[in-house]
Amino acid sequence: MPAELLPAFVTAFATLFIVIDPILVTPIFASLTKGEAPRTRLRIALMAALYSFVILLFFGFAGNALLHHLGVSMAAFRAAMGVILFIMGFRMFFDPDSETQAKTPGPKASARDSIAFFPLSIPMLAGPGALATIMLLMGPGTNMFEKGAALTATVLVLAIAVVMMAFASRIGDALGRTGMNAITRILGMLLMALSTQFVFDGVRVGILEQAAHASGA
Repeated sequence: MPAELLPAFVTAFATLFIVIDPILVTPIFASLTKGEAPRTRLRIALMAALYSFVILLFFGFAGNALLHHLGVSMAAFRAAMGVILFIMGFRMFFDPDSETQAKTPGPKASARDSIAFFPLSIPMLAGPGALATIMLLMGPGTNMFEKGAALTATVLVLAIAVVMMAFASRIGDALGRTGMNAITRILGMLLMALSTQFVFDGVRVGILEQAAHASGA
């Protein structure tokens, strides 16, 4: 990587690491995959990272144009993702065993594969903050080298997330069922608070944009 691109890579990596926050995702992953075999957990982690990379890649190159074409602002998108996060946090807080029940053999067994996409990829790894960040890092005004630095940083952060999730089983084994349920409820409460902030930010920015547009008109 050319020396002049190092600051762009460092900035992209630091921003994406903070926004994606694999440290927060790891215990959530442990709670969602408790009872699964280590190989299954690794496969789910890899699939979640792959889904997230494809989603971030798409939004990095086409996100701004797509939202503009649909007439959807980033503020509205952020608020909508906040609502999804709140629903997930609500379920984690009031019914921490719901995901485990969904993965038991029977009519809901297909949920075992779907958690890689939801909620691990959307809205955890590739959530509204990550999508907004990648759209900014690869948006209009950036050259191909800066886009490459952002994509490289994305791959590295997701690789770190996979490694951390691969060791999540040790967390579940150490804490046991009661400990994991307690952590799931705490994380659910934090997710509800975080999602509420997403909604507030989206509504606030949307109102400011509408006010600015009205005053400009």
